Amino acid sequence: MPDTTGRAQLRAMLISILKTIPGVTVYSPGDWNVPAPKLPAVKLRQGRDLKQSGGRIGQTAFTTVSDFEIRFEVQANSGPEALASLESFAAWFEEVVFKSIPLRSLAQDFPRCETQTDVVADGSSHVGVMSIVLGVEYPEAFAPDIDTKLLDVNLVADLMDVADNTGTYPNPPFPDAVTPAPRTHGPDGRAEGTVNVQFSQ
Repeated sequence: MPDTTGRAQLRAMLISILKTIPGVTVYSPGDWNVPAPKLPAVKLRQGRDLKQSGGRIGQTAFTTVSDFEIRFEVQANSGPEALASLESFAAWFEEVVFKSIPLRSLAQDFPRCETQTDVVADGSSHVGVMSIVLGVEYPEAFAPDIDTKLLDVNLVADLMDVADNTGTYPNPPFPDAVTPAPRTHGPDGRAEGTVNVQFSQ
């Protein structure tokens, strides 16, 4: 089953945090363009993801940055009043988001926070919109589905300081590591010691 603890948990956490801002209603709609039924309002949705590989070795892992889009909408009697409301919201947003200990426990960094503000006249009133893109960075790992059982392990030692100076042995345990004869050190192609470990099933 897919792990939903990344984006979904972060979105739920951000909704909870934004609801602590006084005087606004928080929505997380599927349709971004539908006007909020009550202003002032905050809309939140998850945007794009960027996954940066953790490397070729080991399980599949990423450092992921998820963009969350926040839209604050306000209506006022004048442009300056609408702008003041937007600025007040921006201050509240930074206060509750960047100081949130629960959010910080999920996110390892906020690599960007982009803000755009717009105020337009709508008849006798003014509508202000502040759009914020918040990048949240967090780790993701995907353990492989393994159904193969480990039955035993063979440990073979072909030592460097115990060596036959002139001998050549068939089927050496580590053919690429054998020092050609005549030699002054090993590995010489013969096993000086072996251990077999059996695992109970």
